[in-house]
Amino acid sequence: MQRKTGVTVYLTGFGKGFLQGFCLSYLFYRGVFIALLLGAGYGCYQIFAEKRRFRRQQEQEITLQFREGLLGISSALGAGYSIENAVREAEKDLALLYGQESLLAQEFSWMDKQMELNQPLETLFFEVAKRWNTEDMLHFAQVFQTAKRTGGDLIAITHSTAEKISEKIEVRREIQTLIAGKQMESKIMNLIPLAMIVYFWLCSPGFLDCLYTSSGRPVMTVLLLLYLAAYYWSRKISDICV
Repeated sequence: MQRKTGVTVYLTGFGKGFLQGFCLSYLFYRGVFIALLLGAGYGCYQIFAEKRRFRRQQEQEITLQFREGLLGISSALGAGYSIENAVREAEKDLALLYGQESLLAQEFSWMDKQMELNQPLETLFFEVAKRWNTEDMLHFAQVFQTAKRTGGDLIAITHSTAEKISEKIEVRREIQTLIAGKQMESKIMNLIPLAMIVYFWLCSPGFLDCLYTSSGRPVMTVLLLLYLAAYYWSRKISDICV
């Protein structure tokens, strides 16, 4: 996934939100000033939505990389490496698979530097897990800490965790495949009311003029709120987290 800076995320969110808000407001109010005002307001809201969306993408990406990292650690442990050296070997594998700038490769590189300062590995796994706050990483950090102190089977633990992450990823992909058609239908249904307004503008000029007067705008405001509620609900019911 392409790396983004905080400024890029802000600009992307505001730009997308402003364009969507401006077009939608202009369709319902046919006024440039109010469209600019509402577009700017929706652009500001979309900044936070874009941050959440980008954070979720990063969490999915690092979960996928974490699975590969655990498999690399498990293989290195099976070859006789210590757990610390196994992490270093996994870092090399991640750099080859995803690049040195990938999320988990950077985290493993940071852990390598901290291990050189005699920081315990279980503490480092906990810090990385807390930084990303993903369920799989937190669970592994807890189990790893217990196994490290009690002499548990680290090979079995890392391999088992990687398998569970693989199962969750597969379930998520199956769900996305099943609901992809419904999501497309939802997008089309969301566009139909807007397309109808444009159709009347082009084919029957003046037919909707009564709705753009001072007495008609309250009606358009109610319709806009109903449209936004329907849009939000359609997005919400298809947003399934695994």
